[in-house]
Amino acid sequence: MRACLTILVTLFGLIGQPAALAQTQFVVGTEDLNFYPHYDFTAADSTGFANEVLQLFAQRYGYQLSFQPLPVKRLYHELDNLVDFIYPDNPNWAKYQGSQASRIFSEPLIYNLGTTLVLRANKQITLDRFRTLAVIHGFTPTAWLALHGQHRFKLYEVPNAVSAVNLVLRGQLDGADVEYNVAQHILRQQQQEGALVVAQNLPMTRVAFHLSSIRHPQVLQQFNHFLLSHQAEITALKQKYQLSDSLPQ
Repeated sequence: MRACLTILVTLFGLIGQPAALAQTQFVVGTEDLNFYPHYDFTAADSTGFANEVLQLFAQRYGYQLSFQPLPVKRLYHELDNLVDFIYPDNPNWAKYQGSQASRIFSEPLIYNLGTTLVLRANKQITLDRFRTLAVIHGFTPTAWLALHGQHRFKLYEVPNAVSAVNLVLRGQLDGADVEYNVAQHILRQQQQEGALVVAQNLPMTRVAFHLSSIRHPQVLQQFNHFLLSHQAEITALKQKYQLSDSLPQ
C-alpha cells in the first residue's frame, strides 16, 4: 500500500509540473525601424498600434513579452534563435527571404496598404513616364519587381519612410513605395497633409500583417482567439492611431 501511495504521489507531481513550468516569457522579433502608427519598437518608450495590441494580449494571457528590434534583412532568419515570434510577418514573404518556410502564422492583425506616393500633379502618372522610386531598405516591393523587366524605372533604397517621403516632396524622385497610413502620419507631422497622393495608375498592394512562430502554435491559437474576443478594443486602438485597413475612396 505504501509503495502504491508513493507511486501515486510521484505521478501526481509529474502531472502537475508542466503547468508550473509552462513558458510565459517570450521574445518578439521586430523590425528595427519606426513604422508608426502601425508599430515602433526602436526604443523602450516607443509606441504604436501593434505595440499596444501585443501588450494587451500578453496581459490577458499572463505572458511577459519583450521586443527585439533587428535589421529587416536579418530579422526573418532569427526565428527560433534569438526570438520566439516575429511581427510583422506574412506567408508570402518567405520566398524572397531565403528563411524558414516552416514557420506558422496567426490570423491577420491588420493590413498594410502598399501605395506609391507622388506629388499631387503626378496623380495620374503612368508607368511609361515613371522613372524613379524610393524603397525602404530591407523591404521587398514585390509588385514593382514584377514590372521591372517591362518598364524603365530605377529603385533607390532609403533608410526609412521619412526619407522616402521627403525625396518626393523635394522633387528628387518621382514616387515613394510607402505604406499609406505611415505616409499620412509623416505628412501630418510635417504639416504637409495632402502634398502627396496615391498614384492611381501605379502598383498598390494590400498585405496582411501576422504574428509568426515555429515552436509556439498554441500561443498563436490563443492570439487568434484574442483577436476575435477583443474586437472592440482592437477597433478602438485602430481609431486611436488613425489606421485604416483600406484606401479612402
